[in-house]
Amino acid sequence: MAVVPMQKVGIVAHRSDFEGLTARLAELGMVQVSTREKPLAEAGKETETRLSAVERAIAFLAQWVSKKPTPLELTYEKLRELAREFPIEKTTDEIDENRRSIEELSTRENSLQQRISALEPFASLPFSFADLESMSEVRSRVGFVSNTLRDKLLEGCPTDLCEQETFNTTPSGLYVLFVFHKSVEAEVEEFLSGCGFAEFHPGKIDGLPADELAKLQAELSEVKTSLRAAKEKAQNDATQYLPTLNALRGYLEMELSKARLADLAERTEQTLFLTGWIKAADFERLRDEIDRGFGAVALEKIAPDEGEAAPVALKNPPVIEAFEVITDLYGRPRAGMIDPTPFIAPFFPLFFALCLTDAGYGSLLALFSGGMLLFGKQNAGTRKFMRLVFYSGIATIVAGALAGGWFGLDLASMDNGLARALLSIKVFDPLGNAIEFFAASVFLGVLQVSVGFGLNGYIGVREAPNGALKLRAALLSISWISVTIGSGVFIANYLIPNAIAPILPVGLGMFKFGALGIVAFSLILGILGKRGLGASIGDGIGFDGLYGIVSLFGDLLSYARILALGLSTGVIAGVIDIIAKQLASMIPGVGIVIAALLVIVGHAAYTGLSALGAFVHPARLHFVEYFGKFYEAGGKPFKPFKRVIDGAEIVK
Repeated sequence: MAVVPMQKVGIVAHRSDFEGLTARLAELGMVQVSTREKPLAEAGKETETRLSAVERAIAFLAQWVSKKPTPLELTYEKLRELAREFPIEKTTDEIDENRRSIEELSTRENSLQQRISALEPFASLPFSFADLESMSEVRSRVGFVSNTLRDKLLEGCPTDLCEQETFNTTPSGLYVLFVFHKSVEAEVEEFLSGCGFAEFHPGKIDGLPADELAKLQAELSEVKTSLRAAKEKAQNDATQYLPTLNALRGYLEMELSKARLADLAERTEQTLFLTGWIKAADFERLRDEIDRGFGAVALEKIAPDEGEAAPVALKNPPVIEAFEVITDLYGRPRAGMIDPTPFIAPFFPLFFALCLTDAGYGSLLALFSGGMLLFGKQNAGTRKFMRLVFYSGIATIVAGALAGGWFGLDLASMDNGLARALLSIKVFDPLGNAIEFFAASVFLGVLQVSVGFGLNGYIGVREAPNGALKLRAALLSISWISVTIGSGVFIANYLIPNAIAPILPVGLGMFKFGALGIVAFSLILGILGKRGLGASIGDGIGFDGLYGIVSLFGDLLSYARILALGLSTGVIAGVIDIIAKQLASMIPGVGIVIAALLVIVGHAAYTGLSALGAFVHPARLHFVEYFGKFYEAGGKPFKPFKRVIDGAEIVK
């Protein structure tokens, strides 16, 4: 349960062995190669170009299948043979050409539909727009007037030298033609403006509107036929090529990694030199593998460069390992920092469970994640997350059963053996005892924050440069724990005064002596430890001293998030049940079916929504209130160079 010790190594290889060495390192997956900015060699650029083409083809074809294709099952040698024989350039060029064709045809289809929609209201005009524009003494206007201003239009033209004709009527307004002598153009324009007249500008249309409309519709039909054929080809290509392209993408990614690895090596005329990091415990095994497989390759331990930090690998038992998800969300520990994962494991599922407080929802989460773990195929990261959900679901079942939460049902009103059995294990009611639940949330905060201060003391003792500062770190840790407990008692006294009254003097005494200890130990032991007078005074009364107690109260009250989510889950789950019950009674016969569907869909959807809140808010409590007391991130995850073929199932 710790950060794994790392060792920097150097590998020297003869040119003739380098390709075989990179392949073997990829198989072993033990070395993270030190990287630096350097342009790819020609072979690497060619692989990168092919990979980009394959990725572009996959992104396009993936739109035309309803589910992810089954990965190919083949050996690594067969995959290499497939990469050599499959016409990647020809296939991806054809797919790319079809993609461009679909984009162009879709654009053309939209353009034609817009032109047809604009021209359709004018299809009944018995003459062309070109004829109207060709007259020297006469002007014309054709367009639309909405129904809100049609009365103004029906008053007629303001002059005898103007004629109007309504040639199309729609529910929203009238399509009208105005013909007038050029001498009265100003009067007519003013009249049309008062009518809210929207003039139609046809563009270049030589024939009758009906004839032009027929041409556009014929062209649209041809475009739709071509587009349909292009889409059918895309669907067929997706079925035919996606599994192969997915496998080739994984292979090309691996080959590109190997090309980058070769480019990272320092070179002489006959040798190449790589540096990297491995887990210290793996050094002898890696040396044996290299000695056994290569005659002109050497592996040696080397010292890190000045200021260079080792990548961070974590090692925890399987149950605790799942909570590395939370650690990685915040960031791997910096150099010298402890792994916080074991100290997350007791708290996160408990907080998650109390935020849900419904055993029914916990059962759904446990069944879903358990099914994914048993029958699904996921990568290591996804499986780790599913285990986290599974453990949290189990914890929720326990907490929900103790709180009497089963899909929001009112068990007290149900007169049957199952309801009585479930009620018999109920210990507390979150809604009926909300204040007590609030106090319990605060005390959980006291417990977690105290653990954080304890870990802070441990880290301080381990990293302090001298005995006085080691003692200071230990005593300050005890002082802060004392202040935290006293603060929790002080807050709880306002929530459950009768229960807290017997221990209130003890709590206030711990608060006072803890605060005094923070100041005294910061000053006295800080000066003795040669931190300096100014720094020691700042430690005693600044943000990490007395002033920090103010924010500590805020930290403890933040744990009310557990109360808020725990109450809301039961209330909303109960509302779903009430609505379903009303629907069943209001609609005879089919109402029961609708109610059943509402219960199933409603509870399933709310399980996902409430689980999201139950994940986010405890994570926030860990990141801000808990990690802020002892943990510093900044480490880079250990990512060894290894053979990972996404999109293909590699078999032996």
